[in-house]
Amino acid sequence: MRKTIPAVAFVLLLSACNQSKQSVAVPEAFEARLLTAIMKDPESVSKETLAKIAGTDALNIKIYNENFSTDVSQRTVLFSWLNGEKQIIKTASGKELSINAYNSLGLGFVQKTSKEDFRNKFESRTFVQQEINRITKDETIDADLAIAEAKYLAQNAKMQQFEKLENVGELAYWETPINALHIFANGVSFTVTTNLENEKSGKEKAIELVQFVFSNPLKSSK
Repeated sequence: MRKTIPAVAFVLLLSACNQSKQSVAVPEAFEARLLTAIMKDPESVSKETLAKIAGTDALNIKIYNENFSTDVSQRTVLFSWLNGEKQIIKTASGKELSINAYNSLGLGFVQKTSKEDFRNKFESRTFVQQEINRITKDETIDADLAIAEAKYLAQNAKMQQFEKLENVGELAYWETPINALHIFANGVSFTVTTNLENEKSGKEKAIELVQFVFSNPLKSSK
């Protein structure tokens, strides 16, 4: 994925109202195994439907498994496509190169959790401090790594903001400035990341991807 979602963060809840008119209900048949199946085999997802969400041809959709961790909760999948633009990058020697630019939607960080814990993660002002305390007291974590992680959580908290979205899953929070959607449904949470032209487009397509996931999108299910 283009951006990294931290495990925890101190947050500012922007709003209790969803400004989007999109509504995504959780079907009774939805299970965590559908998400873990995608994490294990992302090519099992229909490129045709992904292309409709992206607004491009199915042949343009590229699917990448960005993390092959044995821990499924750490795995991430990226769906990307050319956006018709060029991006200028600089090499280590200072030379400028023009490369094709991509848009993308990401899916990952699937975890079993309770609705209360999920809500507290995004609404509790004490959650991050509790997590920092846990990390710094955990003797199984390298001391330097624990300090670095604690500093990262504290610094990141100053920038993160969350908007609670109504009628998307059981609970949903839109995160800025990284433009990611966090979803809770039937005892499992997951995240959709976006790399699109603007926040509005990112939020709309992230919600569309959630609807797609809820619809049991695996080819084997057809």
